[in-house]
Amino acid sequence: MLVVLLGVGAALAGWYLLSRRTLVFTNQLAAPIWIAVGQAAPVTLPAGETARLSVPGSGTQVVQWNLARPLSADERPMGEEVRGSVVVREPRGIVRRSASARGTDADYFAPLITNSSDSLLRVTVNAGLEGSVDCNCAVRPAARRVFIGYYRLYRNSTVQARDPAGRTATFRDLGPSVTTADGVVGLRFESRDFR
Repeated sequence: MLVVLLGVGAALAGWYLLSRRTLVFTNQLAAPIWIAVGQAAPVTLPAGETARLSVPGSGTQVVQWNLARPLSADERPMGEEVRGSVVVREPRGIVRRSASARGTDADYFAPLITNSSDSLLRVTVNAGLEGSVDCNCAVRPAARRVFIGYYRLYRNSTVQARDPAGRTATFRDLGPSVTTADGVVGLRFESRDFR
């Protein structure tokens, strides 16, 4: 009798879990994201973390996410807006999706700046290209792997640092160097690099 009750209980638990919709969402980016299911309030999902989110109803439901952009010293968002959405059509079960730097509309990368020079550095991403973006930030000497946001990735993407004397140092053609799902590329600027 106990075996029969345990079997019925397991069957009911399995039916309940399979009749619900659950979104298992992984943040593969190098920074937190906000994620919202339908009209629910967004929740924060830290970098590299996975969340299990209940998807209400049985009809089509839209889940939206967007990157929590870092702020510069003067409180301005750095980098570009990175966002996406997932349309959950499955009527039940577990749906697995993720946020990554590889998107359907564009690919992005996150330069992590190490300043081994003795000067404050101003950084411009995709300098010399049509999509050039100044990070509106200054990276202090001895700073290591400073996250300055995400930027559009092209085969010929560049990251240029400028010191207070106006000299520059540039990493070029970064597209092939960005291979991970988080789009991170570490860049180190030293005093001898500036011309």
